Amino acid sequence: MDRSAGKEHPFEHRLIDLSAKPPEFLRAYALAVGNDRMNAKVPLLEHGDNLVIESDLVTKYVAQHVGEGGMYPYDARDEMDSFLEETWYPVVDRYYDYLCASSRKGADAARKKFCVSLRMLNDELFIGRDDSSFEHFKNGDFFLGEQFSVVECIAGPWLQRFLVTLPYFRGVDFMTEILPEECTMLEKWVRAVTARQSVMESACSDDEILAAARKYYVSYLSPGAPGVL
Repeated sequence: MDRSAGKEHPFEHRLIDLSAKPPEFLRAYALAVGNDRMNAKVPLLEHGDNLVIESDLVTKYVAQHVGEGGMYPYDARDEMDSFLEETWYPVVDRYYDYLCASSRKGADAARKKFCVSLRMLNDELFIGRDDSSFEHFKNGDFFLGEQFSVVECIAGPWLQRFLVTLPYFRGVDFMTEILPEECTMLEKWVRAVTARQSVMESACSDDEILAAARKYYVSYLSPGAPGVL
C-alpha cells in the first residue's frame, strides 16, 4: 500500500544505506539525472521504465500515474503548484532558519519570521475560498476541500518535523506557542493532516527525525529546551 497517498497498490520499499550506496542504486540514479557524477540521494522511484527523484516530484508522479489521480486533479494543478512554490516552501525555509539558528538572538529573529510565514499560509489556504473558481476548494479540511491532496502529502512530513523538533531543540510547542492564535483555520488544517491515518502510518519515528536534525542542522540548543546535541 502507498501509505502516504492513502492508495492501495503493491510496491517494493528498499532502504538505502547512504554511507554504502549499492551499485544498482548508483546506476539508477545516474540514469535518472543523466549524470554519473552527481551525489546520489533518496528517494528514487522506479515505475516501469521511468525513474523519478526528489520527494515532491515522486509524490506528484504517484498521484498522477497510480490510481485515479484525484489527489492531483488536472484542473487544480496550477493552483496547487503555485501554492506550494509561493506559500508552502517559504514556510519550510523559515522553519529551517529557526531550527538552524546558532544563537538565542538568531533563534528569536527566525521565530518571528516563521510566524509571519504561517500567517501568510493561513491566509492563502482559507481567505477568499468562497470566491474560488474551484468548487472543491470551498468545503472540508484540506486544500481540495474534502479530498486529501498532493499538498497534504508533501506537507505532512514537514508538519511532523515541526511538532517533533521544535519542542526538543527550541523548547517551544508548535501548536500552542508558535502557531499564531488568529490562525484558527490553519490549526484545523494541521490537525486534520496529522490525524490522517495514512500520514501517521507513513511517518518516521521521532528518534529518526531528531537524529537527522542533530546530525545535519542543529548546532545550538535554546535555553530550557530538553534536547541533547
